[in-house]
Amino acid sequence: MRFLYIVVFLIVGILTMPINAGSFQRSDVSFSSMETVRGDVILINIKADGSGAPPRVTWMNNDISLVNNPSRGLWQGFLAADLNSKPGSYEALVRTTSPDVEERFDIRINDTDYGVRNLTLPKEKVELDAESLKRVKEETAIISALWHAPKAAPAWMGGFLMPVDGEVVGTFGKRSVINNMERSPHTGLDQKGDTGDPVRAINKGKVVLTADHFFTGNSIFVDHGGGIISMYFHLDSIMVREGETVEKGEIIGLVGATGRVTGPHLHWGMRVNGSRVNPLTFVQLSSGLEE
Repeated sequence: MRFLYIVVFLIVGILTMPINAGSFQRSDVSFSSMETVRGDVILINIKADGSGAPPRVTWMNNDISLVNNPSRGLWQGFLAADLNSKPGSYEALVRTTSPDVEERFDIRINDTDYGVRNLTLPKEKVELDAESLKRVKEETAIISALWHAPKAAPAWMGGFLMPVDGEVVGTFGKRSVINNMERSPHTGLDQKGDTGDPVRAINKGKVVLTADHFFTGNSIFVDHGGGIISMYFHLDSIMVREGETVEKGEIIGLVGATGRVTGPHLHWGMRVNGSRVNPLTFVQLSSGLEE
């Protein structure tokens, strides 16, 4: 009789087990690629019911923010490799709580040669006097605080836009040689434009900084939440205020030639979890977010 009770107990336990237990599998996680280059991004897709707690993803000591795409039954987010990332294999950890599952994936970062750009600029814009150097250090500190601020909830939805329609005239990642001296690499993208051309917000977000800086001139920084920040430099004018929420495609400024430039254009950059990434490939990859 005791044996019969045990059998019945086991059968009842199996029948009442939550139907989703063990339903999450390694195959439910996919990546746009299992390798990337320094300064680039990977899109992660996780099949999961959006009604529950989102999966947790960590990579390179960062918690990766995810957005729910209910029409596809996916949670999606970006893994970012900084421009100065050391080539090698880095583990991405995916955890779910319903059911309680943990999966590990090796993502490889490869080296790449972005090339070199040679520029000639006025001496006073390159070899800074004490006053200019003090100003640059103060401005750098203000900007650095943005990368270390607590993450806001993701405000971005769907794919990201190009901010202007002009052709790309300065690519990301190139080593900079200015007046025959090695300088910091180009961490953004330059697009051709005439003074006064409209500049659009590439996605919804909050304006966290507007400023007139030594190198970047009239500048706008937009926090899209989830660790994603876009920035727009050398503007002729700024048409938004700090603290303001902007919509995707909204005109936030006008192309100009302020700061350290050789002519009117838009320099725009992207940070993902503090990592400097190629804006062009980020926008192209983000098309996978569309419903």
